[in-house]
Amino acid sequence: MKRAGRPRRRALAALIPDEPGILVDVGADHGHVASAVGAIATERMPGRIGRRDVPWVVADGLAPFRFVDTAVIAGMGAHTILGILDRGPRPRRALIVHAPDAPATLRRGLAERGWRIDHEMLAPEARRYAEVIRAIPGREPSTGAHLDLGPRLLVSDDPLLEAHLRVLCAHLSGLEAATRDRDVAKHATTRERLELVEATLRARFPEAHEERPHDGE
Repeated sequence: MKRAGRPRRRALAALIPDEPGILVDVGADHGHVASAVGAIATERMPGRIGRRDVPWVVADGLAPFRFVDTAVIAGMGAHTILGILDRGPRPRRALIVHAPDAPATLRRGLAERGWRIDHEMLAPEARRYAEVIRAIPGREPSTGAHLDLGPRLLVSDDPLLEAHLRVLCAHLSGLEAATRDRDVAKHATTRERLELVEATLRARFPEAHEERPHDGE
């Protein structure tokens, strides 16, 4: 397998199953991941087709294909990815996805559609970490904050996990304060996620963890 270049591309390539079958990279951009993993690359507009060492199909999502075994759908919004899956055809073997805007929404949407999260990896991207997800057909047992934050990620040995959790902790702390007395439902969800992040930091990285002071304490 060729090198896939940037960290997020490498993570996407690393999660491709050993026997992916018919593999499609949806919205492949320049086609670097498709080239690295031997995928069919797709783009909606002919003018956006990139490198010439991969086969290209002008397509909106997966719709033109009669069947697909494994699909890569990355770098799009969570609702866009879920919409592509809803229009089908449903990948028969595996799905590798990344939604930079709302990974929790993506995970919940996958679970609702009968996908089980099989593996997750992190990749540095800007000032945060891309959450790259592999899912396979099946029932996802995780719910709530555990599903939102990544059921396989939270128990993984990913070398970026501690740094990722600290970024999440800072982000969720700010969001918790911003939603207090303004959005009861969002505040409750945010607090649940924050408490799970803190508990994971204490359990996984006890020597480095610093307890966040809570209001009224």
